[in-house]
Amino acid sequence: MPALPSDQFTFRTATAADAHLLADLGWRTFDETFAPYNKPEDMEAFHPTMYSPKLQAAELADPHTEFLIVEAEGEAVAYVKWNTAPAPPEITGQKPFQISRLYLLQAWTGRGLGDTLMKMSLERAQQNGHDVVWLTVWESNHRAIRFYQKYGFAEAGELTFVVGQDVQRDLYMQRKVKA
Repeated sequence: MPALPSDQFTFRTATAADAHLLADLGWRTFDETFAPYNKPEDMEAFHPTMYSPKLQAAELADPHTEFLIVEAEGEAVAYVKWNTAPAPPEITGQKPFQISRLYLLQAWTGRGLGDTLMKMSLERAQQNGHDVVWLTVWESNHRAIRFYQKYGFAEAGELTFVVGQDVQRDLYMQRKVKA
């Protein structure tokens, strides 16, 4: 699909009223991406542990968390979740900035939107005086790992991520914030 001009996207900060939207969009993007690699019963068990409106409302209320929603053609098509809470010990730096989720509906991948959200995230980290940006990614999500490496992220450790009954290995990745 051809890239859409950036002026065809609307970017807005999420509010408490967006809990249901984020729960739905988060689950749709997660399910599109990971259902082919996980058992249906594991996906079903995982869904309420991450993508309920109640959990999204709690994340929206967290003073360390901010969501940026992307809309196109009258619907929400992507979002990024940023977090400034203390990082795990594997992450270096004195003032870390986490890209906790960078989620796009599959129909909107390949149009430059992921690049736009990554650039916005890195700019935000720099503007707010952060010295390291970090994230986590499933070790088998090779497309995402290549995308992050393109932006200078390198592996910094690993963690366990559980989907239903399936224990998976995720990677911590980080990069310094350029001055």
